Amino acid sequence: MTRIIKKGVKAPANAVKIITGRLGGKWLETLGFIPGDVLTVAASPGAITYQVQHNGIARTLELVKFARENKLRLIQVLKQGKWPYIEIPRSALKKAGLAADEPLFAIYEPGLLILQKSGLS
Repeated sequence: MTRIIKKGVKAPANAVKIITGRLGGKWLETLGFIPGDVLTVAASPGAITYQVQHNGIARTLELVKFARENKLRLIQVLKQGKWPYIEIPRSALKKAGLAADEPLFAIYEPGLLILQKSGLS
């Protein structure tokens, strides 16, 4: 059964919206996320982790096998306009239990980005 929520009507408290989105900007290049790079995306309750896989294009078969064995997603850093961006896969959002408008912490170092629930929601 499909329920339609009309405009102006508040969604039920247990309703969850799974969204897709993207992160982008010059700061990604500063962290070593260069357009064309291959990333692994791991999701666990409360967190999504992006890891740059150096020489990813050359190691495609190896990375696909690694991703399947470890239940990871493979994505590529893309470019729109001047700056790079990365997608936030819908499956990763769902697995991490993240919802729309939820505050997140970004923990990072070169080639690694972790989006983590803040506990402030």
